Amino acid sequence: MNGQNPQRLYLHRILAQGAERLGITLIEGAEENAVFGWRDRTIGAPVRRDNERMWLRATGEHRDWAATEHWSGNQDAAFLTDLPKPALLARTEWLEGDVINCAELMTFISDPVCSPTPDLKRMLTLSDTWWHELRQALDTLGRQQTERGTENASRYTSGLRIFFGTRADHLRPAWRTEHQDLQWSNLTAPRLWVLDWESWGRSPVGYGAASLYCHSLLVPQVARRVHRTFADILDTPEGRFAQACVIAHLLQRATDGDYADLILPLHQLADRILTEEF
Repeated sequence: MNGQNPQRLYLHRILAQGAERLGITLIEGAEENAVFGWRDRTIGAPVRRDNERMWLRATGEHRDWAATEHWSGNQDAAFLTDLPKPALLARTEWLEGDVINCAELMTFISDPVCSPTPDLKRMLTLSDTWWHELRQALDTLGRQQTERGTENASRYTSGLRIFFGTRADHLRPAWRTEHQDLQWSNLTAPRLWVLDWESWGRSPVGYGAASLYCHSLLVPQVARRVHRTFADILDTPEGRFAQACVIAHLLQRATDGDYADLILPLHQLADRILTEEF
């Protein structure tokens, strides 16, 4: 690990500590094949217990931030057993000064992610069954009752005003339970698994579909398939509100250097959904 940045060294260390605390063994080569989350917030690697392969994820936060829903997302999602998601098998937390560390042991998913990046950059061919199962999964999730998230439109108002002025003021949301980070590095194929349940909860109807649609805009053929699969949601006033919220979120991320290639397509989509009659 020579030459790695301090954050990655820290993540490798807490991954090893988490494995020790849970009584499991990192698979040989795990350090070289570890997967890092957005901006190196998390680390994941394969592990083994009693000859069974599993997945270990580790992260750390200042203890004041660890009180948020984001921190407990995977744990809170453990009861969602009728969805194509990894199962949480065990979890451990430990304090180091003002930082709380967490390691979560999950079932191992052998199917690869659809894209190494959240936004799709090349053509992806998926079966009709895959698309049907994705739609079914989001509909099933939408019927789940939870106190996570919020049904408060003001949470999104500032972002909409910053990027769209008053053009989105006529849109009003409806609410349901959504996966709030549905993008291509959180989906697998050929078998569908939905990964990363940190931020699920109550949000605008269609937020998951809108997120996947926006993350597909660089590959128009796939974007069209996403739209066709969720058209009855996306092409409603509520679905347009969800799209506007996702666009504002991604444009905000772009101000910090993310999604540079998506900036113009996102603005073009915003122009369409905020000016079309419905």
